[in-house]
Amino acid sequence: MRYAVFLAAAVAHATAAAAAPAGGVRAPTLAEQRSFEQFWQRSAPGTPAPPLRMERAPGASVLAATANSDAPPIRLVLPLCRVERTRYTQQANDSWRVDRSQHVWVHHTTSCGMPPAGMVELRANLAEIEVLKLLTAQGEMLQRARLLMAGNTSCAPMRARQFAMAALGRGSDQLPLLVYHSDIGGELRLSVRPARTDFVPWNVSCSP
Repeated sequence: MRYAVFLAAAVAHATAAAAAPAGGVRAPTLAEQRSFEQFWQRSAPGTPAPPLRMERAPGASVLAATANSDAPPIRLVLPLCRVERTRYTQQANDSWRVDRSQHVWVHHTTSCGMPPAGMVELRANLAEIEVLKLLTAQGEMLQRARLLMAGNTSCAPMRARQFAMAALGRGSDQLPLLVYHSDIGGELRLSVRPARTDFVPWNVSCSP
C-alpha cells in the first residue's frame, strides 16, 4: 500500500514537472487573455487584438502579460526605416499601461516590409543620416569599445560576452549613446564622439 501511494505521488510529481514550462516561461492564462481582449475592444472596437505573450522586463523578477501593435513602417533616408510601436503591459490592478516608442532598422529594398526582431529603439531625436551611420557602424564600435571595457570595473567582467544593439539615444553629455544587451542579460552603454565623417568610442558603463 505504501509503495502504491509513493508510486502515485512520484507519477504526479513527474507529470507536473513535465507540464511546467522550462525557464519559468508560460502562456498567458485565460483570465489574462480575457482582460486584454476587453481592454482592446474598449480602445479599438471591431479590430483584432494583437497577440498576447508573457515577458520579463530587464531587471524584473516576474513575468508580465504584454502585447505590441505597430504602425505602418515609414521610409526615411535610404536605406533607413522607422516604425512607431505601442506596447501594452498588464498592471497589478488588472489595468493596462500603454507605452509608445520609435524603432529603426536598415532595409535595402524599396519597401520597409515587416519590422524585424532586431530593430533598435530610438530614444532621442537624432538626424536621420546620423542614425544611419551609427546603425551601420555599431558592430565596429562595439569591438573597439572592448578596449575601454577592459579598464572599467563594471564592464571588465562582461568584456568577452556577446552583445546585440538594443537602443540608440543621447547620454547626459549629449553624445550619441549606443545601448547593447548581452547574452546573459547585462547592459552596455557606449557613448561615441564624432570624428570627421566617423565615430570613435568615448566612454562605457555597464550594469549586470
